[in-house]
Amino acid sequence: MTQDPGAAAPTCPRHPDRVSYVRCQRCGRPACPECQRPAPVGIQCVDCVREARASARPTVNRLGFTTAHGTPYVTVSLVIANVAAFAYGYLVLGKQLWWARWALLPAAGEATMGVGDEWYRWISSGFVHFSIWHIAMNMLVLWQFGSQLEPILGRLRFGLLYGVSLLGSSAAVELLADGGAHGGASGAIFGVIAAYAVVLSKLRLDFRALVTTAGLWLVLGFVIPGISWQGHLGGAVAGALTMLAMLRWVGRKPS
Repeated sequence: MTQDPGAAAPTCPRHPDRVSYVRCQRCGRPACPECQRPAPVGIQCVDCVREARASARPTVNRLGFTTAHGTPYVTVSLVIANVAAFAYGYLVLGKQLWWARWALLPAAGEATMGVGDEWYRWISSGFVHFSIWHIAMNMLVLWQFGSQLEPILGRLRFGLLYGVSLLGSSAAVELLADGGAHGGASGAIFGVIAAYAVVLSKLRLDFRALVTTAGLWLVLGFVIPGISWQGHLGGAVAGALTMLAMLRWVGRKPS
């Protein structure tokens, strides 16, 4: 095969200044190294890969949920929101004022600005952390479990699970605690862990190690000062019940 010396060199449609003799196996257009994506046979261009992903049917997993592929955006967003709140609280408000304004203060009375009417604290308290160690540990566990559970449930369901767990944690603090400043993402995270245990049980996988670890942290909350066992317990119960409700609902959907 000979090439016409007068023919123009093939260039990448996305980068016209780059010559490429490698062509996409799907559309036949030239693709420069930046636009090449490995395919089962040969190379495809980035545009064809995107079109294939957009037209692909959603993947339904063994639990009946639509799998969320790619980056766990809800988990990432929650980590970013917690870190941003920590930076704002410590650098702008000052930690004492931050705790006073955002934390949950059960049985506080009039001395704490009428906390009973400040409903937003049920949410804002989940973004209050009392030290770098506190937020670092919580974000590590949130990423560990959130990045595994979010793809299974899908982004919307995972966000709902986290939100209900947070509210359940706050409700338990209001009902069971008798003072102190309560905050942190651990209540909602316990809900995520409990939901993950329910998922493992549903799939008939071993969940005993997970339950043992979570139970140990829950027990430590009763004996170590500064740990809100009420929040942990409320979040775990809310997360488990929410997961059971989701599984029951998806199980009743027509196939």
